[in-house]
Amino acid sequence: MAAGAAVGEGQIQRIIRDLRDAVSELTKEYKENGEPITDDSTNLHKFSYKLEYLLQFDQKEKTTFLGYRKDYWDYFSDCLAKIRGANDGIRFVKSIPELKTSLGKGRAFIRYSLVHQRLADTLQQCLMNHRVTR
Repeated sequence: MAAGAAVGEGQIQRIIRDLRDAVSELTKEYKENGEPITDDSTNLHKFSYKLEYLLQFDQKEKTTFLGYRKDYWDYFSDCLAKIRGANDGIRFVKSIPELKTSLGKGRAFIRYSLVHQRLADTLQQCLMNHRVTR
């Protein structure tokens, strides 16, 4: 059991290091081009992939009563539902009828948070919510 925990710790450290490297690449791209990062950026795609992987890492497989898979969207939604100002992104994503899955809603929420420069605040708010984050 302890060996499994050590492997998980090593994996999470590698994921965090990869995510940090992706942020460095985005910063470098921004400084070189002097323009905002757009959807065409391969570095943005790498960052998004690595962030999503981190958010899903070691997540227990959960489903709702109706059988829908729960994902990091549900975590964000639960964490931020009652926090004034922090739930704007949640309301925005819920208002988009084309988004059907938790994964799609989670991706839209991350995008919203990045565009509005609120991703760090959002993650911090969730981590400080001990009722939801265990």
